[in-house]
Amino acid sequence: MRKTLTTLLGLLALTVAAPARPRLDAASPHWSGELKPGGQIGYSVRAVNRSKEVSRGVLCSIYLQGKKIGQVFSAADLPAQSEVLLEGTCALPPDLAAEIQKRTPDQVLTMQLQPYRLPDLTPADIAVEQSSEGLRWTVTVVNKGAAPAPSVPYQLFWDGKAIAQKKVLEAVQPGDSYQFVYQDKRPLEGGKHKLSCWVDPGGELEDADTSNNQYQLEWQAHATKADLSARSLSIEPENAVVGSPVRVLFALTNTSDVELLKLPVVLKVNDKVEAEKKFFQSLPPGGEAELTMAWVPTQAGPQRLTVSCQGVTSPAKIVEVSGRPGYKFGAFRANVPKRSRLEKEWVINTTFQNLGSLPCDSVRAVLWADGSKVWSSRLDQPLQPGAEATLDLRWSANKPGKHELRIEVTAQGAKADESADIRNTYQVEVESVSE
Repeated sequence: MRKTLTTLLGLLALTVAAPARPRLDAASPHWSGELKPGGQIGYSVRAVNRSKEVSRGVLCSIYLQGKKIGQVFSAADLPAQSEVLLEGTCALPPDLAAEIQKRTPDQVLTMQLQPYRLPDLTPADIAVEQSSEGLRWTVTVVNKGAAPAPSVPYQLFWDGKAIAQKKVLEAVQPGDSYQFVYQDKRPLEGGKHKLSCWVDPGGELEDADTSNNQYQLEWQAHATKADLSARSLSIEPENAVVGSPVRVLFALTNTSDVELLKLPVVLKVNDKVEAEKKFFQSLPPGGEAELTMAWVPTQAGPQRLTVSCQGVTSPAKIVEVSGRPGYKFGAFRANVPKRSRLEKEWVINTTFQNLGSLPCDSVRAVLWADGSKVWSSRLDQPLQPGAEATLDLRWSANKPGKHELRIEVTAQGAKADESADIRNTYQVEVESVSE
């Protein structure tokens, strides 16, 4: 009776009604331009919300023979029974000349509409460690969407049989990844097994794309050695620069006694998933393959690179990335209080330095409180490389409780990397007693 009850409860958890999704229709799609390999083509479409629910923005994706080649979006909410006009252009890949020759846009190009500001959780990697205590799963989940995911519900499977169903009560921000660990203490059978993870199996989250919610790993249990070894991690060219593509080279060796037909590889930079690629090639026992993946650095400084495949991770390689010629703010200091009183006015001194190689103009500091702009200050002169500056910001609270302050320091000019500007967030507790 207890086993039957447990099974029924598990089925009930999986059949929770999914959140209603807005139904978006593409009305009056229009293409402008001629289909030429490597050329540009314009498009426009009226996105109509036919449902009773509000759509959190609208994303229009353009596909050519199943390959996404462009997108345009509106971040504003689209009420029920309303519409918005989306317009954009996309580049036609030069390597698909045969697919578009003597064709019209309506024959080879398709539009897909979906809400824009939604999370998109997808499992990116399963790393497995075998020990005397059992099997340790380390699963990496990435949010590829444009909104935070409030939690990470998941289910794990071993050879198609569910062995765990849990929920991580931690938000995953857009572009971030999250790793959770599951310790499998069941007796381990030798041979080849299929390990898989299903994110949001019950459909309790709003997800931009549910087709990428599952990840499967084929794993061979060995008593003394792993399936693969990953080594010889290097980059070309050796002098990496922010914004310039580099090739990541590495070698995989099949140390098992079975042939491997698919090699799913995950490239991580500073322990965050940067790229994924499946290499469909045969790798016999004892065979070695030299593989390559692309990487475009976005931040200057030392970067930690690793590649993972079939649960095996290569030794880390530290790559020093040079910044582009441009400005970069650093050495930031601000006397933001942790606690305050009602109507007490604070003068927040923000001090920062140009650590880049070029000067910047129109340097401005802006203070935001609970999402609203409350104060800004600007430098009268350009900030030269190596120079330091201070700008004062003012703030006072008009209601008690917790407040979020955000300080942004921006400028005009070439940026050394993606983190050249400053965007820092602070939490301030305001007491109800005024001065």
